[in-house]
Amino acid sequence: MNVKGIAYLAREAMVIEDLGEVAWRAFLDVWREAHPDFPATVFPVTRIPTELFLDLQESLVKELYAGDREAYWRHGVASGTYALTRGQLRGLFKPGEARRLVAFTPQIFRGYFDDGELTATFTSDERAEVAILGVPPHLYFEYTVLGFLEGGLRTLDPRAERPRRLKGFSAGDSTVLYEVKL
Repeated sequence: MNVKGIAYLAREAMVIEDLGEVAWRAFLDVWREAHPDFPATVFPVTRIPTELFLDLQESLVKELYAGDREAYWRHGVASGTYALTRGQLRGLFKPGEARRLVAFTPQIFRGYFDDGELTATFTSDERAEVAILGVPPHLYFEYTVLGFLEGGLRTLDPRAERPRRLKGFSAGDSTVLYEVKL
């Protein structure tokens, strides 16, 4: 499995926005010294081996966020907000279209990862279940992806709630399953 460069570029943008470019560059320079096999230039379509990408994420959270694993979720929320207001999804969804966003989430997932699967199943007019399957059991996938969805939903409706975990890597489960209120 590979992570597409767009995920790296999104993380870079969120860290720079959060902590500043000096902090990002200082961290990345040190990390790259220990990981010379990381691509020197990353484009949105660059394929980054998942293990290498997750090592970067772990180091980033440890070094820049004092090990606060909720940083994955916060970056996801910020990325979802950015995507719908200034990024690749700008103009595609209007307020009140939470259901459309949830239905489109599997396509968004495929834009970031070349393996694994995200499914969205509507259980009622007001609820959906979002599952992530076939990815390494790492909190990055759970928190960043569901955080992205929360950020997108809050962009469409500021009253949107944080998706509720039914199963997750964060709880020691082998799969990820969240309930989303529409």
